[in-house]
Amino acid sequence: MLRELAARQLKIGLISNSHRSLDDFVEHFRLHGLVAAAVSSAEHGYLKPHPSIFEAALAQAGVEAREALMVGDSLTHDVRGAHAVGMRGVLLHRGNGPLPDVDVPVIRNLTDLPALL
Repeated sequence: MLRELAARQLKIGLISNSHRSLDDFVEHFRLHGLVAAAVSSAEHGYLKPHPSIFEAALAQAGVEAREALMVGDSLTHDVRGAHAVGMRGVLLHRGNGPLPDVDVPVIRNLTDLPALL
């Protein structure tokens, strides 16, 4: 899916509340050339939903918040954090149970994402 999105000339960014280096993540999963921005909370100093971690990723990617879409599995940390800086947000619900009743788009898999773009 990431390759398909990149082929559409969309910039892909990673934002993680992780202690691990996202550069190592990109290397391990062979994502070179697909990721325009990568911000880890351990390296940045703030966790999602702090606005600065989203703003740092936007700056790295060279896009405005209104042009960006955050996909994440936490309504509070990912989606609401993105909303706070003016980004759109999509909740990724990987479970098999019913979709949550929330006021944002919900997908079960990244393959569902193109329909929202």
